[in-house]
Amino acid sequence: MSIKKEPHSIAILIFTLVLIAGSIFADSYADRLALSRVEPEPTDTLPRGMCADYIISPYDSLIKHYSDSAGLDWRLVSAVIYHESKFDNDVRSHRGAAGLMQMMPATAEWLGADDVTDPIEGVRVGTLYLKRLHNAYRNHTDDPEERLKFALAAYNAGVGRIQDCIHYARLRGVDSSYWDNIVAIIPEMSNDSILEIDTIKFGKFKGVETIAYVDNVLEKYEQYKRRAAR
Repeated sequence: MSIKKEPHSIAILIFTLVLIAGSIFADSYADRLALSRVEPEPTDTLPRGMCADYIISPYDSLIKHYSDSAGLDWRLVSAVIYHESKFDNDVRSHRGAAGLMQMMPATAEWLGADDVTDPIEGVRVGTLYLKRLHNAYRNHTDDPEERLKFALAAYNAGVGRIQDCIHYARLRGVDSSYWDNIVAIIPEMSNDSILEIDTIKFGKFKGVETIAYVDNVLEKYEQYKRRAAR
């Protein structure tokens, strides 16, 4: 067995798109999902996409619109945005992710957005991406709550990394359909021995950030559910 080298970002993107595309073609609803752009009412005092009256963030109206179109709870999407950008549209990561939902430019372009720093486009494609990730795991687990956990993990770490964890869990004889079981084996994913396993395509993975991300988004989601109605 040969040691795997760290892949380039383009390889990670291709792997992600292939997995998601497979889920989309298997589901006619997902195949039709292409959230149309909505223009907010013009205002002389607020930046684009913001609303004066809100419960969670100044972007409530945009988040509600695209979440409803995608069949997602807008409070969940708000929780994701909170942990991605704290509702600051000017945030940019060292990897190049940008906008409210911290989308990578290549992924955003694939989803039909030219500029994720536009809050309208950022929320549109970020919500669409989250929905497609959720769809991508519907054949992996029948439990909607578990599917959400996997989707959030993939949103944070990338589909390829999470797929590596699933492959390793299966190799260890662990039921990979439960996120907590994946969490239990993730510490082993940072061992050098992981590099010699043919089914591991993306190298070693610490996963600490991803585990915390899933927990924190779900916790914030629960807080938002208590604060705002569906």
